[in-house]
Amino acid sequence: MWQLLLLTAVVALRAPPSMAPRRATALRSQQESVVDKTTRAGLVSAATVAAAAVNQAVSMTTLDAPDVGRSYVALRENDDGAVDAETGLPMAYDKDKIQTYWLSQGRALQQRWGEFLRLSVPFLIRTATLLVQGGVDALQENDASLARDAREICQQLGPTFIKLAQTLSVRPDVLPPAALAELAVLQDSVVPFDTAIAIETIETELGGPLGAFFTEVSSEPVAAASLAQVYRAKLADRREVAVKVQRPKILEQVSKDLYVLRRAAEVYQRLIDRFAPQQKTNYVDLLNEWAVGFYTELDFRSEVDNLNAIRDVIVADADRVQPPAGAFA
Repeated sequence: MWQLLLLTAVVALRAPPSMAPRRATALRSQQESVVDKTTRAGLVSAATVAAAAVNQAVSMTTLDAPDVGRSYVALRENDDGAVDAETGLPMAYDKDKIQTYWLSQGRALQQRWGEFLRLSVPFLIRTATLLVQGGVDALQENDASLARDAREICQQLGPTFIKLAQTLSVRPDVLPPAALAELAVLQDSVVPFDTAIAIETIETELGGPLGAFFTEVSSEPVAAASLAQVYRAKLADRREVAVKVQRPKILEQVSKDLYVLRRAAEVYQRLIDRFAPQQKTNYVDLLNEWAVGFYTELDFRSEVDNLNAIRDVIVADADRVQPPAGAFA
């Protein structure tokens, strides 16, 4: 490069005044072209390596349900083997039963995996390319835009992935501040499903028309989340209650997506192990534990058990438990 610069200077000195600027400009353009080509070649090379690594990581993994030998998630003590009446899926997390169900569903898992790849492979290749070019430092420099891309992918993939993003948005031990802020957007941006569907679900679950159980029910949900939404209602004795209704087919969707997420975690883990071995987070173990807890949230019997346990503690220690002023106003 220094020879080119020297040649430019010599030509500029020797050329006639009217010609020197034009030739100098031409040579500068050639110099910039060489730099651009070199930069582009480096980017192409990094992207090629990254694409090959992503392809290898994807091909080395198989669709398998998350497996946890010992979990820190609080599970129901009296698991009665209950299953969902519509799908036959277990209410409590059971890898073998979930796997048996999806083996009977043809190519449903492969189709969902294909949808995930279509949306996420460009993101994975970009992540791997940054790791090839600059390691973890390059990821940190681009963490805000990477997080934005990840959020948009999660939104397109639906409730399970939105829930995962919401969980990660409060994990500063896993993600940098910029990523936490971006994913936190999903905490309050979940679109509710149709109230008519919610009413149909309530009536099916309770075994009768809405008016047989409630004197009033809000026309719209007062809160909507990735798994369910809540309505304000009144019982016949005028007590106000909250009615929480799951999204349609959410158990089937979640159990399927957990397969996809398990495989995705393995792909990401392979990329990190290859290009950023100094990172010590085990993303597969993290996903496995989260998956059990997430599936457990779909069993509202567990939520009732937990609420009753909290009530019992409060009643037993009523003299020592003081709710914040205005908490129940």
